[in-house]
Formats: sequence, structure tokens, C-alpha cells
Amino acid sequence: MKKKFLLAAAAAIVVGAALHFLYDALPNLLTALISPVNESVWEHLKLLFWPMLLTGFWLARGTNDRYALWSGVFTAELCMPLFLLGMFYLLKCGFGVFSLPLDIALYVVTMALGYFEAYLVFKSKKLEKAAAWLLVPVILYGASLILFTFASPQLGVFIPPEA
Repeated sequence: MKKKFLLAAAAAIVVGAALHFLYDALPNLLTALISPVNESVWEHLKLLFWPMLLTGFWLARGTNDRYALWSGVFTAELCMPLFLLGMFYLLKCGFGVFSLPLDIALYVVTMALGYFEAYLVFKSKKLEKAAAWLLVPVILYGASLILFTFASPQLGVFIPPEA
């Protein structure tokens, strides 16, 4: 199963990278739901959420411990954006470091850590009974990604950087 998590992480990183350009290539309502419509940090959280969710379904196909698996996936879904936002703003605002290669590296590291976390939670089975409860904040988070695409508040995380 460890190998399957590594493959899922690699696939999710590639899918997320492709999603980054999807809306530019095919601008419509459906692609706006799953890919960034602008360069705001908030919109880029979709690159974590949707690939992790997609690969979660693939991972679930190969296990009898579905609750343990989904508890790991849901935990990672909720922790990855916190890590990415925390590190992004620490680097940008705390240290004044901002660059495209660093942003890409932060994305890859966040995805890798997310899958590592999902694997650890899955293997430990400690949150197995919490899978249904973890689903609620994951749904709310996914819904907010969609809602704020079309009605974002005028707050820093939602505002694209000036070119």
C-alpha cells in the first residue's frame, strides 16, 4: 500500500500542475470549479484539494480499510492548505522571499507531506472512526473553494498579486 500512496502522490502532483493551466486553456464554469481562475493564493489551494480527492478514490479501491483510508485523506485535505498558507506567508511576509521556483517547490513539498500524513493516519487507524466526522469540514472546505471562486471577499489571500 505504501507504493500505491507514492504513485498517488506523484499522480496528484502532475494532475495539480495540469489543473493550474486548465482554466486558461478552457475558460468555462466547469473548469473554474476545479482549477485556479486567477493567481491568488486561495485559488491555488484547488491544486491540492481536487487531486487529493481524486486519488483518494483510487486508493480506496484497493483496500478493505476504507474508513481508515478516508480518515487519512480527509486529515491531509484539511492540513495541507494550513501548511501551504503558513509556509507561503512566513516566507513572503516574514522573510521577504518570493519566487516562482520556491512556490513550485512549496507545492510539491506540501503534496508530499500530505500523502505522507494520509499514509500515517491510514496505517495507524487511530482516526478510523472519525472519517464520517472529518467529511463534514472537508465538504465545507471544498464548497468554500467553489463559492469563493465566484464571490471572493476582498482579503489578502483571495486577491491576486499585482503583476
